[in-house]
Amino acid sequence: MWVFPLAAAIVSGYFAWLLGVQFSTRRRPNVLAWSIALGMFSLASAAAAFGGLFGWSPPTFRTYYLFGAVLNVPALALGTVYLLAPRRVANATALLLIVASCAAALVVFNADLMTAGLDTEGIPRGSEVLSEDVRLLSRYFSITGFLVVVGGALWSAARLARGRQPNLKRLASANLLIALGTTVVAIASEMARIATGSVEDLVFAAGLFIGVSVMFAGFLKTRPPQAAP
Repeated sequence: MWVFPLAAAIVSGYFAWLLGVQFSTRRRPNVLAWSIALGMFSLASAAAAFGGLFGWSPPTFRTYYLFGAVLNVPALALGTVYLLAPRRVANATALLLIVASCAAALVVFNADLMTAGLDTEGIPRGSEVLSEDVRLLSRYFSITGFLVVVGGALWSAARLARGRQPNLKRLASANLLIALGTTVVAIASEMARIATGSVEDLVFAAGLFIGVSVMFAGFLKTRPPQAAP
């Protein structure tokens, strides 16, 4: 089944484009990081659709795994860091993430694959294609990024909700939406690992659609409100 991942690729790609347009008018680095993260979601989903339509090959799986299981959540987390932390801290985090991402890409694209696990109509399971060492890499990246996103959202929400300024309330709700959307995607990805065939595709695509939609609502709330004419 390739329709559901293709739909997820279109939705997340559209949201990435909208955030890219927003960044072009307001040079906010957190928006750029979120646009890149959603672009990664879109690329991973497109790889899943391609694999389902034409059959899985090592390059298709490596693309799906790198951008869908390793790098996208840390990119979301970088947006959170730019939103909440001092600029020097955020810039240092970005440099560290770029180096770590390049290293992760080398590992994933040079890893030995158990190609028998690619012979499926659904989405291949990482445990049937990659060694435990490589899969541990994805856990380190995704869990660390997830904790930064959710922890930052909860911390900022608790801190900002005590303020009386409308702007603080808006940012608090935005961070909670981003954390909620990230959690939905994480749950859907975990459920997809234990499903099979079309069920797996449906869970993946539905979870991605709902999750990125909730995230995008949170991203939009970080924008300052337009002044009345």
